[in-house]
Amino acid sequence: MTPQQRRKALWITGAAIGVALAGLGIYFIHIGMDRSNAISGVLGFFASVIGLAVSVFSLIQARPSQQSNSPQSVRMSQQSGANSVNLQSGGDINLGDSNRIGGP
Repeated sequence: MTPQQRRKALWITGAAIGVALAGLGIYFIHIGMDRSNAISGVLGFFASVIGLAVSVFSLIQARPSQQSNSPQSVRMSQQSGANSVNLQSGGDINLGDSNRIGGP
């Protein structure tokens, strides 16, 4: 999808959401405060459940893989100054004179 097509899709989606919200507002004015309050509560519940499901899905997708010790893992070594070394491999970080942060 080109940037121009994305921009067009974004404008169409924004316009559709705006029209839907305006229509919902007009409907709520028409049916009265009591019924609109009840319907809003139900809609809010479903919106929060959908938001929770999306956040859990995103959390699962963002979790790092368990294969960090595979042969293809990234190894980084950095040295500066007279006695400073920074090594990273599989989650271990060595700083300075054998100062160790991370797993065993």
